[in-house]
Amino acid sequence: MAAVGTAGPSEKPHLGRQPGTSRSQGHVTGQGLGLPPLPPVPSSSFKYKYASSLQEDHREPIFCVTFNNFDLAHRDVFATVGQHRATIYQLLPGGEFEVLQVYEDADRGRKNGGTTAAAVGSESEVGEKFYCCKWSRDEESGAALLLIGGQKALVRVLDVSRACLVHTFAGHGKCINDIAVHPSHPRLFLTASEDESIRLWNVRSRTCVAIFSGEGGHRNKVLSLDFHPWDGHRFLSSGMDNTVKIWSLEPIQKLIEESDRAVDGCVLSGEGGVGPRRAFPTRVVQQPLFSTSQIHNDYVDCVRWLGDLILSKSVHDFIMLWRPEGQSRHRKAPPGASAIASGDDDSDTDGDVGLSTTGRLGGESVASRGTRIVDFKLSDSLRTWFVRFSLDLHCSVLACGNARGKVFVFSPLTGTEGGPKAKLAAPQCKVVVRQTAVSWDGNTILAACEDGSVQRWDR
Repeated sequence: MAAVGTAGPSEKPHLGRQPGTSRSQGHVTGQGLGLPPLPPVPSSSFKYKYASSLQEDHREPIFCVTFNNFDLAHRDVFATVGQHRATIYQLLPGGEFEVLQVYEDADRGRKNGGTTAAAVGSESEVGEKFYCCKWSRDEESGAALLLIGGQKALVRVLDVSRACLVHTFAGHGKCINDIAVHPSHPRLFLTASEDESIRLWNVRSRTCVAIFSGEGGHRNKVLSLDFHPWDGHRFLSSGMDNTVKIWSLEPIQKLIEESDRAVDGCVLSGEGGVGPRRAFPTRVVQQPLFSTSQIHNDYVDCVRWLGDLILSKSVHDFIMLWRPEGQSRHRKAPPGASAIASGDDDSDTDGDVGLSTTGRLGGESVASRGTRIVDFKLSDSLRTWFVRFSLDLHCSVLACGNARGKVFVFSPLTGTEGGPKAKLAAPQCKVVVRQTAVSWDGNTILAACEDGSVQRWDR
């Protein structure tokens, strides 16, 4: 890549066909973008049939796969990241795929004595390797955006409607493991880093708004993030310090509004904003609303909201559904949300996990107790970490892979017994499933695998 924040000739994504995966090339458009009301709840059937697979030619791990749920007009479009490449696909009838765009980062790593720098392990010479990607949209133009991050601690913002790189965000000291986009204000997004911090960014003003780190922050690499589905103030984080935390944007709301008026990370001082430019006053937030290390006793590599409840996963053979206690809700659940998703289930079979109702961090009271509801049972995880699950928009389908190429499918809203509704397998696939993606209606499940393949099942 060229200088941060610019788009040189070598940085522009190109359209093209990837061998073995597509019949033709195409493009992604940005029209019709928005967040219309969700369609009716889809089928409750869990009968999935293996449809097909694709093989990316780098044959290295695909660490992330995600559908474009910000634009229901293009809800059959998904993206993958593997090595220094991001690829955008479209689902076709009959189990086929079509490649729409391919973005290759120019920094593949320099060679040293005939050996790649990545193999040598010199941090200054290692090329880009993407670990995460998330869809967003430009709130003014409606363009579809894809955010990608990884080894180089940078976030690339791709405008897939125009097939170009529009900006590069820099700030983290180590690689980026996850990205979360605000559900109702997609100009805002979070990044989780190995530097033990979380950053909030504003795409519109190209500004780092806040850093979530310090006394109440993570004490090891941050691995996973998720915004609350209807309360945009709250978000989840988890990491290699075995903790799950809930943070709030409410204390920095005025700062977020100020970031909308910034330009390229700077604000104008003086009366009427006519004075000299100064750096945006990025805030450091040190205290979460909730923090616990008692839910899991190993790395927590994936967390997701299920209404006001939390789904979290470690390296063991289960995904836990639990309720965080002692932190208030900021908004009511939308009409139609189930009792379990809104956290109103008072089952007598719940079991407490956690040592105390509150802990004290920096003199502030922080909730730390959780109530276990159900464990969704996996198998053959083999203590493999950085394996992430996914849900559809209705949260009616939960899918997670394991270390032997299998995908387990659950009904998180009704499956109180914890057993899978389906176990999916693809021919000849015996490698780690790094992440799944469930389509908006739950009708298609994708599995991104260690060998550079993506497996597909249709309902």
